[in-house]
Amino acid sequence: MRAAVAFSRLTQSPALAAVILTVVALCTGCATSEQWIERRPADQAYAARLLWSRDGRAALSDATLAVAQPRGLDPTKPDQRAKLLELLEQEAHSTLAPDLEFALAELAATEADSLVKDDPDAAVGFYAESLVHGYRALAADERQRIPGTTRRYNDSLKALLRLLRERDQVKPGALVPLPLTHGACSVAIELHSQRWTEADFQSFEFASDFQVLALRNHYHTTGIGTPLIAIRHHPDRDQPQDKFYPRKLCYPLTAVARAESYEPTPARPEGGVRLVLELHDTTDHETFQLAGRRAPLETDLTTPLAYYLDQPDLQDRDVSTIGLLKPDSVKQQEGLYLLEPYDPNRIPVVMVHGLWSSPATWMEMFNDLRSDPRVRSRYQFWFYLYPTGHPFWVSAAQMRKDLAELRQTVDPTHTAYALDQTVLVGHSMGGLLSRLQTVDSGQDFWRIVTDREFKELDADPEVRQYMSNLFFFQPNPSVQRVVTIGTPHRGSMFANGFTQWVGAKLIAFPMQTMARQQELFRRNPGFFRPQIAARVMTSIDSLSPESPMLPALLAAKSGPWVRYHNVVGDEPRSAFTSWFTTRGDGVVSLDSARLDDLPQLASQVVVPEDHVMLHRHPQTIAEVRRVLMEHVATLDPQGYAQHAAEIRTLPPVIDQQPVRLASGVLESVR
Repeated sequence: MRAAVAFSRLTQSPALAAVILTVVALCTGCATSEQWIERRPADQAYAARLLWSRDGRAALSDATLAVAQPRGLDPTKPDQRAKLLELLEQEAHSTLAPDLEFALAELAATEADSLVKDDPDAAVGFYAESLVHGYRALAADERQRIPGTTRRYNDSLKALLRLLRERDQVKPGALVPLPLTHGACSVAIELHSQRWTEADFQSFEFASDFQVLALRNHYHTTGIGTPLIAIRHHPDRDQPQDKFYPRKLCYPLTAVARAESYEPTPARPEGGVRLVLELHDTTDHETFQLAGRRAPLETDLTTPLAYYLDQPDLQDRDVSTIGLLKPDSVKQQEGLYLLEPYDPNRIPVVMVHGLWSSPATWMEMFNDLRSDPRVRSRYQFWFYLYPTGHPFWVSAAQMRKDLAELRQTVDPTHTAYALDQTVLVGHSMGGLLSRLQTVDSGQDFWRIVTDREFKELDADPEVRQYMSNLFFFQPNPSVQRVVTIGTPHRGSMFANGFTQWVGAKLIAFPMQTMARQQELFRRNPGFFRPQIAARVMTSIDSLSPESPMLPALLAAKSGPWVRYHNVVGDEPRSAFTSWFTTRGDGVVSLDSARLDDLPQLASQVVVPEDHVMLHRHPQTIAEVRRVLMEHVATLDPQGYAQHAAEIRTLPPVIDQQPVRLASGVLESVR
């Protein structure tokens, strides 16, 4: 519905909008429209954390009741619970007993739960006390640990964090004074991350407060701590790489609280306790230091991603539709986006979407790949957004410029070896953009538009430079591998005369661009071939099987260091449809998608899926993961110690055996 409204507004013709919406959906089908996440119903905040018996008294664990019974106190009664807390606190000073520490943690949390509505300051103190004893109980030998210790600790931590968040006190680097019932206490807040800084943390949500809807797999591990959604708003600082980050980013953290005792001082002869609230970046590590050993963190990588994607500014259909129909309107958004801080030691994987799409289309694959520690530790993921109404070679020229700009920004001396191992992954038309980063144009692309020499072109310097960038280029020496998925290497029959005509009517190019084109033709009469000068070409035109750019790209010489991997869709067909449909993914035929004769083809796989879902299919994601692992294997253990030039001197692959296409079977070419 949202896409149809956008079409209507852009065309001012609801009927025509409905027609083209249907046509383009059949033609490409790359866009998605999903609600990524929803908030769970409120859980009564704190009181619901504790189970209550039918008579209204707190239902404590058998372990705590067993500790209370020989001391003659009933912990379900508030006055006796307070006496028991004081008594056990005195006993705990002389011995580290897991059963006493667990009982103290549970009793303090019970007291906090009863006070949270009427006396939140006191509740903060009791939750802090619960965490001190919960941490000590966790620090005990696992064979002596009371069942439920981790859950008790995690619940108290979450409850304390909720109260601190209400006071806006959760700030990395801060020291927050807190009351403890039986001693002084403060909370020191620390960020443990290799890439995020304290300035990158503005606020947070609890991952458990949300339900992920649109991502197939939810990557969550059990352990110690509270998974958080850290929110980073665009900072007011002049860091060059900031322009490559979206204005609002989210990333996963897990909070844990560590208890530290400090020695008595003249001002506080009884000594005291300090809680250290550690915020751990779980894309860096999944364990933390607990009493001299590594303990597993509870993690959630998926919910922060879904929360980020659910922003109104990132609604995929809106961005995709405007990018197709009004390409110039997304120029300010066009470019490379980083969802995590740049890391000079991790290899970039640049994901390039297809026609009528946006980077959101990659989130299924990104979610799955990032969940693999082997991938996460060696790769960083970048996303390229471009206006899909332009012919693919126009967007490819801009992509070359954007890649060079990012490299100059983050690595001006070109000393980061990992950047020289870049992998491009392109879906549909994005695969054509990706391949154009790796070939030598020679004179072949220029000869498509004219048989005159470039030096004869009469144009202003700005226009000459634009035309030069468009038709003359070298392979990017930093790109080592390209994965194309459902790419129309020989065009798509859905880009036919009718869709090209309708596309020309609906895809609006800026008047300035059209005026410059007409001026160029006026100053160079007879210079360009007649079919080139006849009309403005759209992205749909560029994907026609009759487009002369496609065979030129297939024949272009690639950098000898580049290896290609191809994923082809072969949509399952019924006995009836097999009589009148061509094999392929429903948009790109098998013959157009396959790359049997490409000299540097390293692998090709056929996946039984349609064009819309091909790049989200588990088998496609598994193939991309395999390629990434293969790429790392070629660099280890000596790869990172060698200069990139040694990789680039690899000879072209010339003795390729034909690649057999078998549905669902990977065929590798060595």
